[in-house]
Amino acid sequence: MADISQEQYEEYRSGLKQMRMLDDTLMKCVFKGNKPIVELVLRILLQRDDLEVVSFTVSKEYKNLRGHSVCLDVFAVDKDGKHYDIEVQCDDRGADPKRARFNSSMMDIEMLGKGQDYDALKESITIFITKNDVFKKGKALYHFIRTEEESGEPLGDGSHIIYANASYVGDDAVGWLMSDLRETDPRKMHYDVLAARVYYLKCNPEGEKEMCEIMEKIVEKRAQKARQAGIQEGRQEGRQEGRLEGIQISIRLCRQFGLSDEQIIEQIASEYEISKKEAAKYVYAE
Repeated sequence: MADISQEQYEEYRSGLKQMRMLDDTLMKCVFKGNKPIVELVLRILLQRDDLEVVSFTVSKEYKNLRGHSVCLDVFAVDKDGKHYDIEVQCDDRGADPKRARFNSSMMDIEMLGKGQDYDALKESITIFITKNDVFKKGKALYHFIRTEEESGEPLGDGSHIIYANASYVGDDAVGWLMSDLRETDPRKMHYDVLAARVYYLKCNPEGEKEMCEIMEKIVEKRAQKARQAGIQEGRQEGRQEGRLEGIQISIRLCRQFGLSDEQIIEQIASEYEISKKEAAKYVYAE
């Protein structure tokens, strides 16, 4: 990775200050290597003080050679062998119930080894933490299991899908957790283990540097993909259309990092070697 210029570093720092745990980049860094935080979130959302995580992975990939693959935000296994998938979604489109169904099914496939009986399947809990109340009923949690339609009796297959509404406000454990996920200032957080980790990543010089380097890597990787997509698109439908798609992807990425319109204009003008006036047209058109 090329060295980050001081100007770019300051832009990343500015974006970092506005990040919350609901933002994908910060969320993954908060969870990474921090079992107490994974346990805290699961214990609160499942109302289980005795839940003990024995292993977990951030950005767990399930490769499907014959179909759609998936990358789970946080995958965890507890002492009873139950499997958990924690997904954080700012965009309602990413919280599609069919996506939750697919994630749940991929955990089941991975859980059952060749030749094993179906009794070997442990409970699986897929949790989507959503920025908005996607079901619009004002509830903090929405817990779904398979039931018999006529009687409402549970099937008992051990599969659970839970939606946690991060816009929920309440003077209870879930409400405090949702508040922490929305909070940009770690000094205002309720849970010490979360506050300490977020403070390190956002306020400690070493943590800031770590985050800025991660953000730079993400920008480089996605910009490269955008340019490649632009080149391919350009070959198929004309260079200008492909270039436009690359610019649009870069703008959306910058906004994800919390950069201001002025900062994005600077970034786009530099990256695509165009004037700031032209870059501004793309930015304000998004």
